Amino acid sequence: MGSKELEDAVRCEVKDITKDKIGQKVVFNGWIYKTQQLATKTFFVVYSGGHFAKCLSSQSESLDITKYTSVEVTGEVKANFTKKDSFPCEIHAEKISVYGKKAPSLGIDIENTSESHLLDNAHILIREPERAAVLAARAQLLRVVRNYYHGKEYVEITPPTLVQTQVEGGSTLFPLDYFGEKAFLTQSSQLYLETVVPLFNRAYCIASSYRAEKSNTRRHLSEYTHVEAEIAWTDFEGLLSEIEDITVAIVEGFNSTCVPILKQYGVRADEALVPKKPFKRVTHREAIDFLRKECVKQEDGSEFTYSDDIPDASERYLCDKIGQGQPIFLIRFPAEMKSFYMERYGDGLTNSCDLLYPGVGEVVGGSMRIQSAEELLEGFRREGIESGPYKFYTDQYVFGPSPHGGYGLGFERILMALMPVLVPKVRFACLYPRFNGRCTP
Repeated sequence: MGSKELEDAVRCEVKDITKDKIGQKVVFNGWIYKTQQLATKTFFVVYSGGHFAKCLSSQSESLDITKYTSVEVTGEVKANFTKKDSFPCEIHAEKISVYGKKAPSLGIDIENTSESHLLDNAHILIREPERAAVLAARAQLLRVVRNYYHGKEYVEITPPTLVQTQVEGGSTLFPLDYFGEKAFLTQSSQLYLETVVPLFNRAYCIASSYRAEKSNTRRHLSEYTHVEAEIAWTDFEGLLSEIEDITVAIVEGFNSTCVPILKQYGVRADEALVPKKPFKRVTHREAIDFLRKECVKQEDGSEFTYSDDIPDASERYLCDKIGQGQPIFLIRFPAEMKSFYMERYGDGLTNSCDLLYPGVGEVVGGSMRIQSAEELLEGFRREGIESGPYKFYTDQYVFGPSPHGGYGLGFERILMALMPVLVPKVRFACLYPRFNGRCTP
């Protein structure tokens, strides 16, 4: 291809190089994904914007390009007759320009390298199709969530994450100095969402929450994406129905919009089983009875009691056996196990729920909220919490209270449930995970 012909090449993006471009001369930019030398020919793949282009160079000398190198390629689009790949066409390159310098070898065998070392190099390895696909699917699923709430007339709120209050117990707070005052990173935006319920009836947020749990399990993060919602003028059954609706919408949205993205990246893309409403409801007491009947023990070998929380392995067991592969609700937890703001039910129970999802366990926690200012203040006293900093919250129970409830959904846990192969742990569902022992890069 002569210099005049090179000038006539049409500039485009990798995503635009399709069968329609066969016979045309194009110029495009991207990064080298892989190269292969075969006799006098060099095959290489260029990626950009989540799309890949197969290229061929017949230059007499071997191309000195490496993985991750930035390039500009000019050449003619031709049909691809290779049966071993799925590219509809290939570019016969006549000019390859390196932007800057060629990338050095990273020297990492992904299959045989420790997870810690992989995370140290996550800023480069996120370019691999498996990681990029997860991040692209994650972005799309956030859009699915927002579209769901928009369709149901929820109002999105952006709450503060620097707080001087607690929601889920003081032991998991991250303290910090706020201009000489004691403050924390938020555990949940629930209290703030409750304050806007009288304005909008339905409100939600998608924000980071922080838990200082020294847990290194497959489903724990110190910072995670928290999808939270509050609904006015509802009851417990109405709340459960809302959680069912968003769960079904997320799974359907994943199948319709995220699976095609995963396929685009050439990674495993299985559709998820869409849950059927209504989800089974199992009380905490019934769950404990079932575990004891099945001889499922606690980690220390002891038998479960009615005052015990159920750990993740046992939650998954309940899902498998009772749910038969479908999500189930655990409901009506004892009051002493739950937070002070939860509405009471009967003798010592709460109108609370955990949604257990197959393969993961708890992905959603929710409850109806106490409707009495006196009960709420009693809860503060019982928990030993000074109510003064919560005036913005307790005033909601004085100035026009209403029956309302809400829930929080762990977004990374949902991603783990929907993409178990690509996301075996929640730390692989986010860009740069934060968990006990890691706060880099």
